[in-house]
Amino acid sequence: MARSETAQPVNLSLRKIAVVVATAVGSISFAAQAAPKEDTITVTTAAAEQESAWGPAPTIAAKRTATATKTDTPIEKTPQSISVVTREEMDMKDPSTVKEALNYTPGVFATRGSSETLDVISIRGFSASTGANTNQYLDGLKLQGDNYSESSMDPYFLERIELMRGPTSVLYGKSNPGGIVSMVSKRPTTEPLKEVEFQMGTDNLYQTGFDFSDAIDDDGVFSYRLTGLGRSEDAQQTMVKSTRYAIAPAFSWRPDDKTDFTFLSNFQSDPDAGYYGWLPRVGTVVPYTDANGNAHKLDTDFNEGEQDNRMSRRQQQIGYSFAHAFDDTFTVRQNLRYTRLHTLYTSVYGNGFTAPTQINRAFVRSDEDLNSFTVDTQLQSAFATGAVDHTLLTGVDYLRMRNDINADYGSANPIDMVEPQYGNANVNVNFPYAVINRQEQTGLYAQDQAEWNHWVLTLGGRYDFAKTSTYTRSTSSLSEINDQQFTWRGGLNYVFDNGIAPYFSYSESFEPVAGSTKQGKPFDPSRGKQYEAGVKYVPKDMPVTVTAAVFQLTKDNNLTADPSDSAFSVQGGEIRSRGLELEAKAALTSNINLTAAYSYTDAEYTDDTLYQGKRPVEVPRNMASLWADYTFHETALSGLTLGAGARYVGDTSSFYTVGDNVNGTFNVGSYTLVDATVKYDLARVGMPGSSVGVKVNNLFNREYVSSCYRDYACYWGADRQVVATASFSF
Repeated sequence: MARSETAQPVNLSLRKIAVVVATAVGSISFAAQAAPKEDTITVTTAAAEQESAWGPAPTIAAKRTATATKTDTPIEKTPQSISVVTREEMDMKDPSTVKEALNYTPGVFATRGSSETLDVISIRGFSASTGANTNQYLDGLKLQGDNYSESSMDPYFLERIELMRGPTSVLYGKSNPGGIVSMVSKRPTTEPLKEVEFQMGTDNLYQTGFDFSDAIDDDGVFSYRLTGLGRSEDAQQTMVKSTRYAIAPAFSWRPDDKTDFTFLSNFQSDPDAGYYGWLPRVGTVVPYTDANGNAHKLDTDFNEGEQDNRMSRRQQQIGYSFAHAFDDTFTVRQNLRYTRLHTLYTSVYGNGFTAPTQINRAFVRSDEDLNSFTVDTQLQSAFATGAVDHTLLTGVDYLRMRNDINADYGSANPIDMVEPQYGNANVNVNFPYAVINRQEQTGLYAQDQAEWNHWVLTLGGRYDFAKTSTYTRSTSSLSEINDQQFTWRGGLNYVFDNGIAPYFSYSESFEPVAGSTKQGKPFDPSRGKQYEAGVKYVPKDMPVTVTAAVFQLTKDNNLTADPSDSAFSVQGGEIRSRGLELEAKAALTSNINLTAAYSYTDAEYTDDTLYQGKRPVEVPRNMASLWADYTFHETALSGLTLGAGARYVGDTSSFYTVGDNVNGTFNVGSYTLVDATVKYDLARVGMPGSSVGVKVNNLFNREYVSSCYRDYACYWGADRQVVATASFSF
């Protein structure tokens, strides 16, 4: 089974854990508070509110980013489109997954509907070639996944989430051309932080979290942060649980203002990672007909699997982030991380429809042990040549991944859509699969950000050495692909004094392609090329960020069916995506926050033996969103925040795999969802920093199909979810 296909869980309640955590947290709530500072210090210190690309932003409108350049750069000086979801925005909307945190971001589409097992998204019409996650980075380093092994980060542990659209290989190496999601972990602070959070909600949701940080010594040289979470809930589908407990210790050493060493770690266990299955087009997009001739659709909580379906995940990460400025010219940085990820996935899942009311099913069991090591070393040089100021970045990064897979694939008995009978799967294993997958990448890169008057020229290039191999135990055979690739990017910005900055850029990416032709020739890497033009508005004296971009993005060397034997593939296909994206984020007043977004994406197979001229699957042409929240600071309602938003997702396309219309297209309808939140600041009752609130996603409980990968793989969208949160600071 292709990796884009399926998954499910077991049953382990975390309510006891939540109680234990809450008790432990309460026992240390007497921790010392920071002494109040003198007014003369806090009022005029601009540095205290200075935003860092690797730290918090003071409002929802972040103005700096490191994702597009690997340097701390103002957004208006970056040559590609960037969106930033700040901690403040996440606290307002309280997302449970990274893909939910990106709900109001243009150009992003979550493809797996109500499933929260993996953060499966596409960017500008492209997703990872494996079909199961996207290009995700944490603290500047890639979260390299393989097969069913994918890291999953909880937004509660993140300071910010950045989305960079378009090819990114010039700085990050092999990747699909759509873009990357770059996350920044919460870091130690020298200001005391003691926070405990409790949640209850629909689907038997119970969650406890805590977030502690403080300086260890009087001088603030040493500081720590300890963030933890325990959660238990039912998945939308019957018989499925979702449980998680995680802790993230961090430690910082800052002996002076030129040196920062931060130890970062994350230990997470998901004994039950939720539902990860497939439903057919018949019964979701269109109704099925029962024996009496009546038309029906499947319930949104329908589970086509079995009670013992399970995906469990244990994730351990340990590493550091180091920076040292030798002087005003030279700064060295190094990010390093080791990851261990164990995944056990057992599932009977839907695999097609047989009239009148049968869902065909298949079986997979995969036991995987993934290890990865990543390090990125950079030298940043700031100097001038005449009237031109330069920020020169040179670096080398290295990634190594090994995934030991012991898997079985097979078939299972179908299940009736009208009267499903569980417990009679009759699994038949017909394809054992025991392999060791390895990936290795070494990249050398250089980038110059040259500024003259109002002009900013960004020019960079990179040379990669990438190796992918598969060792098959049953045959003791080794298949290996070695790729070498040069990619580059150039961009030009003009920054007006009022914050308006038009720009133009060209960027490239490459992505190794596993497998070979019928004749045994290994596939060459696919390449992405993008032309982008836009304008950014980031005024210095207002918390406002507005961006507009138009783009044309092409991926060539795409796999397409071999005309002489459709069981094999050849290269030569091409997908083109072009469109428009608009985004605005603003703290209009001390009372009002506003976010607005729109994207138009016209994607098409421009060269393909089967899909020529057709839309790729799961790519809405139009998406739009609007969110506003209002906080009362006066009158009897002081401390109350009201927020509401609407999300529109246009229709998507997919393909038939059987019948007279094989390889033909069908549409999945558009939908609009409304979200809302109410929060109350408990400072009014003598509890500063504490709050209570309720959020509602899909307020009107709209029933909708999120998308379809094929006619055998459709996904119900998430039902209405109500979550009550109480957060206390000590």
